[in-house]
Amino acid sequence: MSMFLAGKNSGIKQRVLAMALLPTLSITLMLGVFFTLTRLKDLDNLLFERSLTIAEQFTATASFGYPADDSPLLQEVANAALEKSDVRAISLYNAAGTRIIHSGPGMLPVHHPASPFGSQQQILQGDRSLRIITPIYPPAENHLHSANELLAPLGWHEIEFSTANTEIKQYQTLLGSGVLIIVGVLLNIFLALRIGSHITRPLQKISNAVSHIRNGNLDTRINTETGGELRTLESGINSMVSSLQQAHHEMQQNIEQSTRDLQETLETIEIQNIELDMARKEALEASRIKSEFLANMSHEIRTPLNGIIGFTNLLLRSNLNERQREYLQTIHSSSEGLLAIINDVLDFSKIEAGKLELESIPMNLGDTIDEVLNILAPAAHEKQLELIPLLYSDTPTQLIGDPLRIKQILTNLVSNAIKFTHQGSITVRAMLEEQRAKNAVIKISVTDTGIGLSRQQQKELFKAFTQADTSTTRRIGGTGLGLVISKRLAQQMGGDIGLESEEGEGSTFWFTINVPLSSERIDKTPERHYPQRSALLLETQELVRQASGHLIRAMQLQLTSVDTAQELEAQLSDGSMPPYDLVILSHNEQLLPTSKLRQLLALPWAAHTAFLILVDTNKEYEVNRLLTTTSRALTIVKPMVRARLHKAVAWVLGSVPEANELSLPHDTPVEVATRAPHILAVDDNAANLKLVTVLLEGMGVQVTAVDSGQQAIVKVRQYRFDLIFMDVQMPDMDGMDTTRRIRDIELAEHRTPIVALTAHALAAEKKALLLAGMDDYMSKPISEPQLQQMIRKWTGIKLSLPSLEMSTRDSHPEHPPSRLIDLQEGVRLAGGKEDLAEEMLAMLLDNLPQDRQQIEQQYNDKQLPQLLETVHKLHGATRYCGVPLLRQACHEMESALKLSRRGEENSSLQQLWKELLTQIDALIQWHHARAESTTKATT
Repeated sequence: MSMFLAGKNSGIKQRVLAMALLPTLSITLMLGVFFTLTRLKDLDNLLFERSLTIAEQFTATASFGYPADDSPLLQEVANAALEKSDVRAISLYNAAGTRIIHSGPGMLPVHHPASPFGSQQQILQGDRSLRIITPIYPPAENHLHSANELLAPLGWHEIEFSTANTEIKQYQTLLGSGVLIIVGVLLNIFLALRIGSHITRPLQKISNAVSHIRNGNLDTRINTETGGELRTLESGINSMVSSLQQAHHEMQQNIEQSTRDLQETLETIEIQNIELDMARKEALEASRIKSEFLANMSHEIRTPLNGIIGFTNLLLRSNLNERQREYLQTIHSSSEGLLAIINDVLDFSKIEAGKLELESIPMNLGDTIDEVLNILAPAAHEKQLELIPLLYSDTPTQLIGDPLRIKQILTNLVSNAIKFTHQGSITVRAMLEEQRAKNAVIKISVTDTGIGLSRQQQKELFKAFTQADTSTTRRIGGTGLGLVISKRLAQQMGGDIGLESEEGEGSTFWFTINVPLSSERIDKTPERHYPQRSALLLETQELVRQASGHLIRAMQLQLTSVDTAQELEAQLSDGSMPPYDLVILSHNEQLLPTSKLRQLLALPWAAHTAFLILVDTNKEYEVNRLLTTTSRALTIVKPMVRARLHKAVAWVLGSVPEANELSLPHDTPVEVATRAPHILAVDDNAANLKLVTVLLEGMGVQVTAVDSGQQAIVKVRQYRFDLIFMDVQMPDMDGMDTTRRIRDIELAEHRTPIVALTAHALAAEKKALLLAGMDDYMSKPISEPQLQQMIRKWTGIKLSLPSLEMSTRDSHPEHPPSRLIDLQEGVRLAGGKEDLAEEMLAMLLDNLPQDRQQIEQQYNDKQLPQLLETVHKLHGATRYCGVPLLRQACHEMESALKLSRRGEENSSLQQLWKELLTQIDALIQWHHARAESTTKATT
């Protein structure tokens, strides 16, 4: 208790009590214990002394009875002794130790010594008694004459004393002492509390007053009516509170003044906010105008690019030799790359907002890198730079990712390396950094021998609209967005991007991707092996020689490499060496000039040897003129990539059927369909439904076509389809509701794959399609290869595409080239079928007046959901006709309506609606003018 009262967390009251009680209680307890123990000991001593006195008195009396052996006298003496206090029993013994007299109750047991009767007095202590055995001698006057002789005792007496009275007195002593201690303690506590209250009560008042002051009640004053130190403390606190109250009053006045000043400032800020809001609206309007301008310009750029890509696809399906096919593939890849870059610039805001969606499709990493290098090779060769691809053997190439975005990043890095490198080489390396069970981390680096970057330039490099050196902006173009977009794309693919550079020593840009491994093999070039053939390679640059040697050895060719023309001549002129089946020469005016190459090809043995000559893109035609001397020579442009090398080696070594042209090999032999798949096509637009039907039937597919979701459900109940192509937006029941109904009625053991057909799908809508039960989706316009790939993916049946017969009929003279009408684009969108294109255009033009009336009425009545359906239906029809302006207007109007449906404001909706009506009116006028001209020509 005292420790608790004196604890460091105790209050003043407890400390005062502890200070008052601890000394008093300690002294009281010590004195009480001391005197109690002393009293108990005195009682024991008193009993002992009285017992000895009684024993001596009894000895003197009993000694007179022993000589006469007077038993009655002894008995009387013993009985008289019992009357003394504390005497319990008496026994007398003769000289032989035999008890002769006993008075009182039986004696209590005690521990006797071996000889209790001796010449000396013995005291025995028991649990409840004290026993004294004393020898009895004759009286002194009877043997004075023999004082110096040892006398034998006449006998002994044994007296037992009871300790009960003594114990009772001891208990009484303990009880009295305890009561006295308790009374003393209580008295001390009472006095301590009484005295302590005079000290703690003023302190408590001061404490309460301080609490009130702390809570803000500055009117509180302290009056404890005491003196001394407490009075001084009281005065000090009262003075402090008075000062605080005065300071608080001054502060309140300052706050009120500041509030008035702040109010004036807020009014000024409000005026400025209004001005800023007006400026913001003006800036937003200017931004909207710029966005519309950029969208229009992008449309102007993308339209001819789409034409280039489309007609390139058509030409690639015709009969071409290998060189023509390679040129067309380069044109096609370049156009797609340019189109992707334009789209990325337009979607920069989406990238900033994190709304850019990446594809996850099977891809071949080697083919992706090769396509980038093929596209950028002419720019590198113009500066006499070497492009070197290095794909390490342990790097997995069959991946699942977005090849277009990977090509975009790599194109940015290689293009920058070409821009800032004036001599030397650019090396693209792909290596495996980490591989788990189903994922791989791939690192792709681009190392150049260019000007390098300083530390400050490296810090600013990945910022938007920033270039490494602003002084080169006029000489080296660029928007400054390439590396920023590349960084965001790399991060979205689970990787990162960075660089290592020293000024004047070149740079290494790298990026990593974390992608799943693919079990499906995507390879544009089949593996060909030549284990019994030998090859000789001339390449002066060591790194290029290593990369080329790696590709050649992968074909199991027995390779010999040389790095000078002299070593080449030594190898070819040595008669002891077996002849080489293939000689690969890297053309270089310094190493192997054209004159020297002409001499080599003119030698007699050259007619029996196959040659591959690696040339820059700007030297190909010059070198081709030298190949008339041998029929087994072929030029291939640098860099040496896998696909180009495999096809070239296959041609020069006679592994292809035709010797005069090189056909593109297929990945695998064309699978012949064992049966025609039965496919359900659902679309409310008659033109779209007809196009899908014609394209599918052209591939030998059995097609059932319906124009509503209700009819689709009826057909699903009647037939068992292999695949369903489902339009998304349809009246009454859209594609997602139809899909849900179909999934409900399907049997558990049969699930029909459903592929969504949509002309305009946002990223969120694509996820909604898959959640509704659809298995895949295709974006319009739809081509035959897309349909073929989708059918093979979900049915396992590979259908052969119909042969393309290029139409040689001239365009109608009344169809002049126009942005309003593009008949060639319509033929391309109809799969090369001119009659189908005419029919679909006629269907679109016939329905335009009715569509215009619905669009105008629904907009005026604010029926936005119905307006969205009408515009979507018209947009789908324009996807298969050469009406680019109307298609663009439908696309922009549909996008605006979808944003409005999602709750996003779009102030340009009215303007887009007017533009859509303008384009519809222009087409209607063109249709009327065309009909009139046709009528006049007929008459």
